[in-house]
Amino acid sequence: MGFNMLSSTINNYRNYFYNFITCFGIYILWICIHYFAANLYTKLCTPFTFIGFISSPFLATTPHCQAMRWAIYNGGNSILVMWVLLGAWIMRYLIPLK
Repeated sequence: MGFNMLSSTINNYRNYFYNFITCFGIYILWICIHYFAANLYTKLCTPFTFIGFISSPFLATTPHCQAMRWAIYNGGNSILVMWVLLGAWIMRYLIPLK
């Protein structure tokens, strides 16, 4: 009986995990993309040195810097949408519509 209960508990947690990944997986991916792109952009496209200042107008137009800017912008928008959806979902339960 103990093994069946343990197996049932593991299956319940597995179902919760799959539901969480299904609902929030894309947002977790966007958070990771935004984080890494923002940190890489400052290192690769706008280094904090005098030479980096001089070379930044040339680096900003390179394909990898444009791709990182796109990822930063769209990642930020996706994170904003995530918070709006979470807030709306919470408000749905705090203020029930009649």
